[in-house]
Amino acid sequence: MLKTGRLLSLVVRRTSCPPRARRLHLSAAVAVKKYTDTENDYALSVLRNVPMVKELPPATGPLLQEDLDEVLPVAERWCGSDPERVLLLLRHTVERVQCATEAQPFSLEDARLAGFVEVFVRTVPDFTDDQLARALGTLATLDEIRSIYQPHYLALWTALDAVCLDRVTGWNVDRLLHFADAWYPLRLVKQGKFVHKAIWKISNRLRKLTPDQLVRTVFYINLTRVPVENMMDIEVNLQHNFPAFTIADVAVLCMGFFKTETPVRSADLLERIYQKVTAEVATVEDIALTAILKLLRYSSRIPQVPAMQALLDALVPHIPRLSLQACLHVALLGSDIHVCHRGTLEPVVDRFAGSVQQLRLKDAERIAFVLAHGNVALEGGRDVALLRAILADLPNRVPEIVQYPRCYIALLHFLSLRGIHDAALISAAFEPRFLQLAYGRNIGGAGREAVSLDAYAAINLEGVYGTGRRFPPDAFRLVCKLTQDYLPNPRYKLTKSDRMLLDLQGTFGALVREPCQILHLLPHYQRPDILFCVDERAGRVVPLGELAATHEIRTRASVLGERSRDDWLRLVAIVVGSWNCYVRDERRRTGGYAMKLEQLRRLHYDTLEIPWYEWPVYSRDDMRRYLEAKLAPFLSRARSRETIN
Repeated sequence: MLKTGRLLSLVVRRTSCPPRARRLHLSAAVAVKKYTDTENDYALSVLRNVPMVKELPPATGPLLQEDLDEVLPVAERWCGSDPERVLLLLRHTVERVQCATEAQPFSLEDARLAGFVEVFVRTVPDFTDDQLARALGTLATLDEIRSIYQPHYLALWTALDAVCLDRVTGWNVDRLLHFADAWYPLRLVKQGKFVHKAIWKISNRLRKLTPDQLVRTVFYINLTRVPVENMMDIEVNLQHNFPAFTIADVAVLCMGFFKTETPVRSADLLERIYQKVTAEVATVEDIALTAILKLLRYSSRIPQVPAMQALLDALVPHIPRLSLQACLHVALLGSDIHVCHRGTLEPVVDRFAGSVQQLRLKDAERIAFVLAHGNVALEGGRDVALLRAILADLPNRVPEIVQYPRCYIALLHFLSLRGIHDAALISAAFEPRFLQLAYGRNIGGAGREAVSLDAYAAINLEGVYGTGRRFPPDAFRLVCKLTQDYLPNPRYKLTKSDRMLLDLQGTFGALVREPCQILHLLPHYQRPDILFCVDERAGRVVPLGELAATHEIRTRASVLGERSRDDWLRLVAIVVGSWNCYVRDERRRTGGYAMKLEQLRRLHYDTLEIPWYEWPVYSRDDMRRYLEAKLAPFLSRARSRETIN
């Protein structure tokens, strides 16, 4: 394992390398075209069970009598305008490429193929549909292509793509899907124009497609990752014909929704998906389960919590057989709506604890997010042990860190929410060239994870972080300005949290007869807080004066100025805990909210927490009584009685 200091130097030195030059977690060196795509290949295996899908016809025809080396120089004269001869020469050329060795090299880049490629491009428009399919099937047998933009290969597949594109208007749904099937093995669906155009045409009748046609259509929407205008029609068709779809079909449809970032809006359809997965949880395959869980997490809202809990309860005994990827998405289910299911989280953490080195950096970041956001403490400290193991393994992941720098910064941030950190690793994240690698030249466009990590170094590691690098101050202020909420203004539309802040401010003023101010004490957090100052000698609130918004961390000195040395003055922050500050049904603080309270205390603020479930929303008198009780520890009883009178 590399030492921490060594990691720092490697990250700095390697950030100048283009991230796309590295391919990680591949079982073998593969070329551009033949990438590993387990999820889509699984979906294709589902499609191959659909009766309408047929294997592409193999290339047929007589064997080439002449030697290929003799034919290629005269390919134009040998082929003439005969499509069958062109296909025959294409087949033997591809076979020759496949059989090439170091002793007898041959590739599509060979200059001798120029004449044949020219003939092929000229003849393709005369191909019948069957000949087009055979040409695609022949090209699909190539195992490795150095680049899809290599001139000869580019000319071959773009010629086929152009002809297929021209015939879209004359092909029906079955024929369009048949040729989309022919294009998939080439891994050129996204680069070509035909499949995009075919899906656009089919999208006009999505509600009328048979279940088999719908699954195949959504598979190609998934591949293009471009949602059609009427994605709702897919939802309507799925809901109307739901009993006709297998769990594997549902998984393919879920991939299409998730990959195009389209949530399922029908609560009834979501409920039926939950019920189907729960009923078949013992037999559903890992990849199918993962695809469905992704969409359920993306689409589910508060009404789906009971169905979600039932599914998670059913998954508990099956965690040991699931893959790490499936386990991760089991843990993530419900995280967006603050559901933390301890029954599944404990065995998932146990699975990950023994497989830290097998995790991708992104997987490590996601499981760290679940544990940090849920702020859950498992028996025996298993959650902390896993997070510490992830941190200890980071020095072994320099190539991944350089390729996925934002993921690295987010991971360090989530670890910090649980108080787990390494100063040298944080310093490496803030190296200028590394920040440019992560966020581009405009570092001010970074996310909240960067400024939160910097604030952690400044507040929680004060006196320990030493000379470690920091996020640039100007960029810090800009990111905070862009990511925090505006101060609530009654002239504009208010959220429930905004209304609570204004009600608290008004109730405080009426109760204490002194103003308090709403401002961002910690600018790296989205929501502001309420600040007031208490003089313990007099047992009363003293005015602070108007404090300007600076988008900087508010220390005691920056608030009180010369009065900061007066130990009798206590700064009190009223912190509103809205519904998303707590884990659902447990009222346990989320990791980010708990860290906010801790950082305020470290900056010498007293904190007064007002949870949303305690605040009396509808009665002004109840608000007054509630706040009076909360303020009692900060004001003398005499002053409190005087104020009430």
